[in-house]
Amino acid sequence: MENSKLACLLKKLDGYQWRSLSTFVESPFHNTNEEVISLFRYLHLAWQEGFSEKALIRETAYAELFPNQPYHYQHLNQLMSNLLKLAEKWLALQQLENAQPLLEILKAEELLKLGLDKHYRQAGRTATEALNNYPIHSEQYYYSYKLKSLEELHFVKQNQRRANPALQQASDSLDDFYALNKLRYSCEMLNRQRLFWPQTYHFPMMDALIAHLRSQDLRQKVLLQLYFQLFLLLSEEQETHQNFDRYVAIFDEYRQKISKEEARALLYYAINFCIGKVRYGERAYAEKLFGLYQRGLNEKILLESDSLSPWTYKNMVKLGLNLKKYDWVEWFVRHFAPYLPQKERKDAMHYNLAELYFFQGRHEAALGELREVEFTDIHYNLGGKALLAKIYYEAKQWEALESLLASFLVFLRRNKAVSQKVKEPYTNFVRLLSTIIRSLPERYGDLAQKIKEVKVINNRDWLLRQLE
Repeated sequence: MENSKLACLLKKLDGYQWRSLSTFVESPFHNTNEEVISLFRYLHLAWQEGFSEKALIRETAYAELFPNQPYHYQHLNQLMSNLLKLAEKWLALQQLENAQPLLEILKAEELLKLGLDKHYRQAGRTATEALNNYPIHSEQYYYSYKLKSLEELHFVKQNQRRANPALQQASDSLDDFYALNKLRYSCEMLNRQRLFWPQTYHFPMMDALIAHLRSQDLRQKVLLQLYFQLFLLLSEEQETHQNFDRYVAIFDEYRQKISKEEARALLYYAINFCIGKVRYGERAYAEKLFGLYQRGLNEKILLESDSLSPWTYKNMVKLGLNLKKYDWVEWFVRHFAPYLPQKERKDAMHYNLAELYFFQGRHEAALGELREVEFTDIHYNLGGKALLAKIYYEAKQWEALESLLASFLVFLRRNKAVSQKVKEPYTNFVRLLSTIIRSLPERYGDLAQKIKEVKVINNRDWLLRQLE
């Protein structure tokens, strides 16, 4: 039972969710099977006691539920299946209850089907009010379309021969819903092309959509305005600096009204854009990037369910170190380590402390922290090797450094699990550091120019400092 779909789902729930699910499962409206209720109570008790391995053995569970009866695999399987279906239905209803505008729209739709005109009108007003009070979210555009479609259907049912704005409003809402989602998918494709996957995406109909959006007044359509500006930024159709500043200004103006989920996605797009610019040597974006990260932390936009992405954690440390904000970095590393996923918390804290101590010239302390890292994550593995190489160089341990660089290059060449975009900056670092240690000072000027011209390379600034 331990690896069953049911157990995996229940392990994800917190105390509040268990109480809510308990009310749902034990409600005769949703479930009348007492044996399913007994199974749920058994698993709830097991969860309270830490879900021990013994409690999740099928035979143990069955013996507890049906004492003095022989174990019946099919019977228990059926009960587990029924409970899983109930839990999944509960999840869906939880989502619906959190989407108040959609709940009110569905209620209005059913009242309209029953021909209850007065009830429908009241429900329609309630739905409109719920939609207006809802945090700005992409789903709003769908809810708006559904609501206007209902108004048009209500008008048709009245068989009146007069002008009605609902038809045009429903059509316009559908256009906005399509435009927003087309922009969202297009922005994500552009983002992935820039940062991760060497994949070519196609953007049919975008020219027509961009022309349409340019002709519209988007000031009252916040997300359309933001994603339109983001598309122009990522596709670099206009001057990049102006586009970036305009996008951030719009985001800052409305971020208190935007749902946290939507704000997080929009902020990460700006962050990733800056990371790409910094990676390609545009240092003016480093302070902009730091400002975005601080906004995200101060307003908890970057925290999802009180958890911080390990990628964000690592990137913030690296940025703070490059900007020489050492005190802030040490505070951040220690303060936000508990917000990381449990399995990555220890490695992340020790690796990033090692980076900090290296920047401060405390090599022994850095090596001590590196020894605590298990390197289960490929990015910490690569970063750890590069950091060790820098320590060996500064400590003038030439034999150890040459051996490390040779094995590092072989590792990069043979590891097929790492994308070329991740490998390339490390490969360039290893090759140029190898060249530096074999070169006379007379060649340093040419090497420095070569390092500046390389498009993607890790530790560019550090390499250049070694040639000063």
